[in-house]
This record gives sequence, C-alpha cells and structure tokens, in this order.
Amino acid sequence: MENINLPAAGWYAAPHAGGEQRYWDGAAWHEPAAAEQATPFRKKTLTRRTGALVAGAALVLGLVVGAVSGGAGSQSEVAALKAQVSGLQSDVAEAQTAAEESADAVASATATSDAMTKQRDSATARVAELEAAATAAKAELDARAATIADLQGKVAAKDAAPPVVEVAAPEAAAPEAPKSVYYKNCTAAREAGAAPVRRGDPGYGSHLDRDGDGIGCE
Repeated sequence: MENINLPAAGWYAAPHAGGEQRYWDGAAWHEPAAAEQATPFRKKTLTRRTGALVAGAALVLGLVVGAVSGGAGSQSEVAALKAQVSGLQSDVAEAQTAAEESADAVASATATSDAMTKQRDSATARVAELEAAATAAKAELDARAATIADLQGKVAAKDAAPPVVEVAAPEAAAPEAPKSVYYKNCTAAREAGAAPVRRGDPGYGSHLDRDGDGIGCE
C-alpha cells in the first residue's frame, strides 16, 4: 500500500458524523468523549471557511482511504486525490492563519475599545466635576449680587430721605433786672400790693421795717 499524506492530528468536521467536529489523531477518528483524553485541550472553533475546507479534506481523505483499502483505485486516481488533499491542507493552513490574524485583530480592537471607554468615562467624570464647580460659582455670584442689590437699596433710601436740620434750642430769656422800687411808707406799699415787704424784695427799706426783723409793713 502506498503511503498517503494524511491531515495532521486535530479537530475536523467528520464526514461520517454529518459534519460535526471529531478528533483525528492522524490515523483514525475519535468520538468527543475519547478525544478529550487523546488531546490536551480542544482547539478553538474554526471559522466557517476553515470548517468547510476541513470537511472537504476529510471527505477526500475518506475517499482515498476507502479506495486504497478496497483496492479499486488506480495509481493515477490516488495521485490526484493526494494532490487534492495537499491543496486542501494548504487552504486549511491559510484559513487557520487568517482566523488567528482575525482573532488578533479582534483582540486589538477590543483593547482599543476598552481604552476609549476608559477615556470617555474619565472625560464624563471631568465634565461632571466642572459642572458642579460652575454651579457652586454661580450660587456664590448670585449671593453676592443679592448683597450688592440690598446695599444699593439702602443707599438709595438714604439719598431719598430729606436732610435732617438741627434746630438750636432757644436760649432761656435772661431775667429782667429788678426795677428800682421805692415805697415812701407802708401805705404806698399796701396800695402797690407789695406788703408785707421782706428784705431782698423790690422796695424794701429800713424805714418800712421799724422793728428790724427783715419784714416791713407787717
């Protein structure tokens, strides 16, 4: 039997399982339960293109194995099938490379998106901080404006009030100087309504106070 280049071990869409993923160890297919023990970890799901290519390669592989085991295929058919398998393997490798590059691009885009999200959140927080500061400044300005308006109102009220004129209190009238009064005798004093005439009163005289007790015309 001629050696055939078979696909490397890995997960492929198995033709005998309706295209479901099965593990190919390089010589035989394994069911999922057994494949978990045959391989250290299950590879990532291939892209649709990779799955289709692998399914085609597995189908061709199945045909080659069937032809060789049954002895019905000619050497030329086997060579053609080997060429198809080789081409499909190359396509699979390219598809896997493209899938890995796509995964790297997605990871890079995700990292960029996360960075942009952080920048947006930081900018949003900064805007909120500035808005709070602006609100506080406006409240302070409003309070100062109210104080200024109150002071201006008081100044205007004082300007509108009539000026206060201080009026000097009238000076007390000076007592009139006592008039010079003379009573010739007590009869004159009584007629003037001044009797009795005491010492210090206008018109008092010793000639009216015979007894010298300070009261004349008693």
